[in-house]
Amino acid sequence: MNFPDGFNDWRTYNLLFDIEIPDGCTAEYISDLVESFDKFKSTAMLYASLKPKEDGTYPSLKFIDIIDYYTGEDKHLFNKNIQDLFTINILDLNFPGIKKRTDIPTKKKEEK
Repeated sequence: MNFPDGFNDWRTYNLLFDIEIPDGCTAEYISDLVESFDKFKSTAMLYASLKPKEDGTYPSLKFIDIIDYYTGEDKHLFNKNIQDLFTINILDLNFPGIKKRTDIPTKKKEEK
């Protein structure tokens, strides 16, 4: 997509425009806010590890597949080989508030 200079940068922060830290907020509020941003950090790490195809383009991807795989809802996957699209293990990431499947070992569990 070709947008005027700076437009993509501005649009990226659109989700944050409605976030406000009210006067008298608690540490719990700030903690919850930081936790919500951690979701984006994991997502960014995952997308950065997406493997390009031989022609240099990237494969089609639905974010819901990542979450379905992460939670163990394999029957809902559009792409049954979703993990193969990435250089990192989806299950090594943290998506706060979403229960991680336990039927597939993760690198962190194997190292113990």
